[in-house]
Amino acid sequence: MVLRFARSAAKHGISRERVRYVVEAYGSQVYSSDVDRADLVLFVGTDVHGVPLEVVGVETADGDLLIIHAMRLRASNREDYEGVMRWFER
Repeated sequence: MVLRFARSAAKHGISRERVRYVVEAYGSQVYSSDVDRADLVLFVGTDVHGVPLEVVGVETADGDLLIIHAMRLRASNREDYEGVMRWFER
């Protein structure tokens, strides 16, 4: 999968390298159950600096992933993050 980055992905100052690490290291995507957001894919994980991040992408028709959002983990995604981290601790 090729990662592409929308301008909006840089809004919160998270580097492409940190985003790439979370997507590649914690490749377990969380798909939205919200019909209006069904095309969005959420990645949560800890970056190379130990900072919990949330990364949102859109799968494109050609199989790439367009990253549209990246920032420090918010409380609204904490449960997903904890689930992913528990799975990786096994």
